[in-house]
Amino acid sequence: MRTAAFLGAILLSLASAPANDALDVLEGKKKAMDIPLPPAPEENTGGGESREPVVYIEPQWSPSPLDPVWSRAILFEDAGNPWIQQVAVTGFFEWQAAYGADAKVEKTESLPEKDVDLDGSLTRRARLGARLRAFRNTDIEANAEFAGNGDYRGVERLSAITEITPGTSVKYGKFRPAFTTEYATEDALLPYPDRSMLVNMLAPASTLGLMIGSRTGGWDCGAGWFSGDSNQNIPGFEGNGFLAFNLSRTFVEPSGQSVMRTRWHLDYIHNLDGSNSKAMPRYNVAGRTSTNGDQPVTRNPVFRSLFSTGLTIDRDDFSFTGDFMLANGETSAWGMTLGPSYWLLPGTLKLVGRYHYAATDDAGSLVATMGASADPAFQDSPFFIGDEYQSFYLGANLHLYQDQMILMGGFEQIILNDELGGKFNTDASMWHTGARLSF
Repeated sequence: MRTAAFLGAILLSLASAPANDALDVLEGKKKAMDIPLPPAPEENTGGGESREPVVYIEPQWSPSPLDPVWSRAILFEDAGNPWIQQVAVTGFFEWQAAYGADAKVEKTESLPEKDVDLDGSLTRRARLGARLRAFRNTDIEANAEFAGNGDYRGVERLSAITEITPGTSVKYGKFRPAFTTEYATEDALLPYPDRSMLVNMLAPASTLGLMIGSRTGGWDCGAGWFSGDSNQNIPGFEGNGFLAFNLSRTFVEPSGQSVMRTRWHLDYIHNLDGSNSKAMPRYNVAGRTSTNGDQPVTRNPVFRSLFSTGLTIDRDDFSFTGDFMLANGETSAWGMTLGPSYWLLPGTLKLVGRYHYAATDDAGSLVATMGASADPAFQDSPFFIGDEYQSFYLGANLHLYQDQMILMGGFEQIILNDELGGKFNTDASMWHTGARLSF
């Protein structure tokens, strides 16, 4: 048996050894156990070729002389402290202006053609707050808003996120629900002067709520309840409120010589209070008069359910966002947004574009604000009503310091039709400019 085992070892060595080494063994010049064997091939249990997992790496900002200045916003940081790990101040200031802004309302049987001057500038947002990391699992945010009218000023956000288990968290306090990519994007990171018309028209108010979220294997899901009250400071628990559900999936895959990340999302909100809700929508145009036809608005739009789905794609210096929205209730509206962007000078100059479309089957049910603010909750710009809306925006953003110091400029063309109403069709064009500062 020992002889057979020895011969087997020699044969195995000869079969695995190079030809010269095998000849030396046969001639007795070397021992079989002295010949190094080639490494065994790696086992592949998957039945195919093994490959490394594809990882998307977020673009990194280049070091800047302003880094020490912005780092002063962190007042305290100690990862080893069991109670408080970080305390930081936060702020956001935004100034916007519209120049050469002119809206032309077509002549009708009852009224002559009208020109509406939309030129103007305003402090669009002015916020100051704090951020706190506590107990190694809780992030607390508080922001106060100082711009806008009396209904707009106050506590913009007072919320906390607590991680219950890895991948599972609960968010509670006053905050806005996630609905569409634009509304879920922080104001300081929005690449446009303002959100698109239908998003501002449909999105619920920032109010008291509780959301439970889970993240696993590229999937993100959340479900929660929000109060139907709307208050510039701390809302109450009024009515039955509304329910919010979010689902998203992130895909990362190779694309040529780079990596592409795609995120799909689906958002659904159901209003349990109907016309009694103060949070859906978050503005009130009842009793006001529209600018295009001087039509008195007798009641606010009422939406029972909101639906949104879309994709966000990131690849090298190119990004794209596409969203579809649908609202149903006592009135209905739907629309879409397509928004590409490209870094002409990575980290410094970004080209941004957006096409937005919205429509309804009900006369005068679209509420569009134009000028330096496109938000009907911010009542410093005239509002128009109609049944079909299109806008085209093309601009460039100069990033002086990351996403926290930006100069913006661009041109927008708007077409608002009022075919189902009084035929007060409106065309508007304007140059936007603005500046943002955040920390």
